Amino acid sequence: MLILPTIMDISRVSGLSKSTVSRVLNNHPHVSVESRQKVQNAIKQLGYVRNTQGVQLRLQTSNHIGVLVPDVEHPFFSQLVSALSRSLGSAGYQLVIYQTELSREYERDVYARLLRREMDAVVIAHSHFSEREIKEFIGSSIGIICNEAMDGEFLDVFRLDEEDAVFQATAYLLSKGRRHLFFCMDHLTPLQARRWKGFHLAHQKFGLACTKSQCYTGLVTMEDGYALGEQLFSSDHLPDGMITGSDFVATGLLKAAKQKGISVPQEMSVIGCDNHPVGLMTNPELTTLTNCIPEMVRDVTECLTRRLKGVQSAPIVKTYKASLIIRKST
Repeated sequence: MLILPTIMDISRVSGLSKSTVSRVLNNHPHVSVESRQKVQNAIKQLGYVRNTQGVQLRLQTSNHIGVLVPDVEHPFFSQLVSALSRSLGSAGYQLVIYQTELSREYERDVYARLLRREMDAVVIAHSHFSEREIKEFIGSSIGIICNEAMDGEFLDVFRLDEEDAVFQATAYLLSKGRRHLFFCMDHLTPLQARRWKGFHLAHQKFGLACTKSQCYTGLVTMEDGYALGEQLFSSDHLPDGMITGSDFVATGLLKAAKQKGISVPQEMSVIGCDNHPVGLMTNPELTTLTNCIPEMVRDVTECLTRRLKGVQSAPIVKTYKASLIIRKST
């Protein structure tokens, strides 16, 4: 029978106490260089291999971070998940994706998993619940809001200024003389409500009326944009500008416009969102808004690692400003 070396064996060979050996193995800062070297020499001599699963059980850690998204095929969330996976992976964590498909029950189950220590923390990129409710669900466990329009009363929040982003896009088109604008959003949420507010405020700034008839909801994919375009561009009252919540929806609109013989940007301008590479493949190239994913993910990773090390502080709230990238669709 093979007998594996233990910490006691390292203690015996190195001539150091078991507690000193343990501190070295756990990278404790207050250990002398000489002691560390003695432990390393003993490890090599004994062929010691650390039981990481046992360490995780004792420390109640898994090195897994959950992320809640409604749909991984959504272009924004696929970009976010990819960036989080790379960033957290470089910090020694493995990302576990929980696709809720807009189910409140599934989201609640993920919070229950967090309480059972199946993951060390959760990044909440979409939620049906208020910040207060989430805090009640997860208790003292670590949850960080990334992307959702929450206020940071109970949890760390990293969010884009959605209102300002759409205000920028709308004001730009209105400044170019466009007067019949439509706004496209996906499912109505607090985040989307802030975008609609930005659209409304820009009209207000220019002294123009803005009604709910200018807003279309439930638009997520290229197919959604194309179907809306077919409907709109066959009517007598054509928009002269379209602002969408996704570059993919905007791409569908551009295709429909081309098929209906509508010239972009001469007759109609189109603005997307997220600065996805697809916008460089359209004809004309798509004007778009940045989503600040790289900055958000960098800061989320830094915040998570600090929280997982036990750093306590008031909730961190950081808001990012989108930039309008002007291309040939406007």
